[in-house]
This record gives sequence, C-alpha cells and structure tokens, in this order.
Amino acid sequence: MENGNPRKCSAGVLLLFCFLLYGLAVASYAVWLHQQHKADLIREIDASLLQAARSLKFLLAEDFHDRAVDTDSIAFDEELRNRDAVNRFAAESGFTWLYTLAEKDGRFHFSAPTVSEEEAVEQTVWYFHPYDDIPDEFVRAFAEDQPAFVEYTDQWGTFRSAALPQVSPGGRRYLACADRE
Repeated sequence: MENGNPRKCSAGVLLLFCFLLYGLAVASYAVWLHQQHKADLIREIDASLLQAARSLKFLLAEDFHDRAVDTDSIAFDEELRNRDAVNRFAAESGFTWLYTLAEKDGRFHFSAPTVSEEEAVEQTVWYFHPYDDIPDEFVRAFAEDQPAFVEYTDQWGTFRSAALPQVSPGGRRYLACADRE
C-alpha cells in the first residue's frame, strides 16, 4: 500500500508478476530453441557419418571383406593401399576416423582403418588389430543389424561416431564406421 492506496500496490505487484512471467517465457523459449538447434545439428552430423560409412566399401576391393577373415588374409601392400585411400577420403571429407571392423569369434578387429602418422610409426601393421574397447552400441548394431550412434571422449578428444552394419558381396557381415570430432 503506497500512501494508503491499495490500488497502486496491486498494480505494482501485477506489473512485477507480468515482467517475471515474460522473463520466464523468454528464457523457456531460448532453452527450447537451443535444444532444437542441437537436435538439428546432431541429425545433420549423423546423416554425414552414415554417408561416409556407406562410402567406405567403394574405397576397397569389392571382395575385401570376404577375404578379411584373420591376421594373414590381407597382404601388407593391400593394407597400405586401403590405408592410403581411407586416409585421403577422411582428410578430404573432414572426418576424424574412418574404419571397417571385421568380427571373428565374437571379437572385433580393424580391417581398413584410418591410421595417423604417429600410429604408423608406433605400429606397422594395423589390419586385423583388435578393437578391445569397442563401444557396446557398436556390438549391438552388429547383432541387431541396425545403425548405431555414440558420443564419447577419450585422450584424443570428443567424438560423435556411427557404426553401420554392412554385408559383403559374398555374405560376410562387417561394420563400417565414421567418427567426427
């Protein structure tokens, strides 16, 4: 009650309430808009990851995954050709890592991976190298024959990844994967 007038007090409280309501509405809209933008961005990233994963088979010999069955199946010169093709595709298209995974006895192995210069110095052969810390989502994708997406952080950064189950012309199943920072 300002100067004993109850109407001035009610109008002030009502005005304050309206400002608070307006502020809450603007903040809620901003949060909703941010979430929508993030969801749209994730959809775009996922679509590009799937496209890259689908494209990997065109960089390799058509029967590559039919032959990629154990550590001695692919000659080192073919591994180097595949590595070069996958590395160049990754560099040109902006993907951090591109790779295919072969499964043998319930374990997954890199069959055609991107290999950095540091990794190539540290280890010569990367074909059929075990993927010991494969995400559970990738294993599930392989088992359920459905694409999977995962976000993770490791010592190299934070990535969004896709695993796409594929079947070679001879009927051998494998995963084609793409990662983006």
